Amino acid sequence: MLRRLDLPRGTTDTESMWITLAITAALAAVPLPAQTSGSESLDLARQLLPQAHPHHTARYVVLSDGDRDLIRSVERSLEEARRQYDRWCRALRLPRAKPEDRLLCILFHNRSDFISFAQRTEGLGETASLVSGYFSPRFEWIACFDPEDGADMAAAANMLADADADIQSAEQRGANPQRIDQARQDIDNARAEMQREEQARRTAVTIHEAVHQLVHVGKAFPGHARWPGWLHEGVSVAFEADNHRKPFGPAHDYASRVDGFRDAFDAGHQIPLEELLLEQAIDHTDSHHVGVLYDQAGSLVSWLYRHNRRGLAAFLQRAGVPDATGTIPNLTELFTETIGPPQKIERRWLSDISD
Repeated sequence: MLRRLDLPRGTTDTESMWITLAITAALAAVPLPAQTSGSESLDLARQLLPQAHPHHTARYVVLSDGDRDLIRSVERSLEEARRQYDRWCRALRLPRAKPEDRLLCILFHNRSDFISFAQRTEGLGETASLVSGYFSPRFEWIACFDPEDGADMAAAANMLADADADIQSAEQRGANPQRIDQARQDIDNARAEMQREEQARRTAVTIHEAVHQLVHVGKAFPGHARWPGWLHEGVSVAFEADNHRKPFGPAHDYASRVDGFRDAFDAGHQIPLEELLLEQAIDHTDSHHVGVLYDQAGSLVSWLYRHNRRGLAAFLQRAGVPDATGTIPNLTELFTETIGPPQKIERRWLSDISD
């Protein structure tokens, strides 16, 4: 998870406290409808978050209390995610998502406001503190916070600040100037690496949630509301990337996820495909299981896209769609019919992963 974002220019800690209180009061005062979409969702979000401002791109609205550089970064990732998703749909010969209104992304300046918002609007409870972002089918918006405001990045920033203080103290005591210069260069390099990590996380989370949103608002997958969690996550993970300027999507490897699944496979922690097909819910409090499941599901979707594109398209189009009798197809049987026997597919897939 991610680190504390510096306050916008001119904002004091006291002002930040009042902003948080204002958001909390608005969340408590505004009644929540059963469901909204499009402009109605934006109107609702603006009522819930009176301190946030809308920023428009060609196909998105980013509602945020963050600074402009942060917002631009997210805007670019959203637009590129949309282009890559459209290309994927064309490759699968499926209809692209064509929502009438701009899609909404809510971008929080700090993590505590994100958690309060998620708990109030989605009832996520403890899960809100375990995720970096989410898509809401109820309101059709994405919500996320900036990576700088996460716990691990905050801890790293504090360590670097302490190191700065130690260096200054050593300099005052007459320490070797060359060692002082080298120590300061090491600190600068560490800060630069943190910034790269923050950008990578921001891009990956934005793209991941954007794909969830596009699957929901589009017409390519009519049964998506009945998909199991692993299938939703597999499609979104397959699009993840740490740089929106380079090609990404199921045809391209994202090193973080590829390495994660290969490590799980080497350790024998992968989930047998027949078990994965039966998974329904995801317990986000079990971080190890979630990590393996996400990495593995993304690997499976990417591998199928590269090796059996037609079968994957048929599977995704029919998953969750009732038949003529109103019966939802068994996912294992549907997988076997459209793609092949799970055990056979698993052997081929894992053989490629282990090479």
